Amino acid sequence: MTARHDGLRKTALGTIGSGNVFADLGLPDPETHLAKANVVIKIDEAIEKRGLTHARAARIMEMPQKELTKLLRGHTKPYTVDRLKELLSRLSA
Repeated sequence: MTARHDGLRKTALGTIGSGNVFADLGLPDPETHLAKANVVIKIDEAIEKRGLTHARAARIMEMPQKELTKLLRGHTKPYTVDRLKELLSRLSA
């Protein structure tokens, strides 16, 4: 038996999320948070795929290494989705 409430489904085994953890947590603008998180994942994957150090990746992305480290740890507030996509494109060039 399942019951629905605010996009979450309650089951006998627990709660099934909506697919957007930011919405499940009740954060404002969850779609933007999810979009940013997805781009940051792609940035991290591009760095890994190219075998770059954070220092080298930061130079390619034209940002301080400290800021890249923060970004990869989830500190996306200072960035728009478009800015994150721009940073990702620099890794792909």
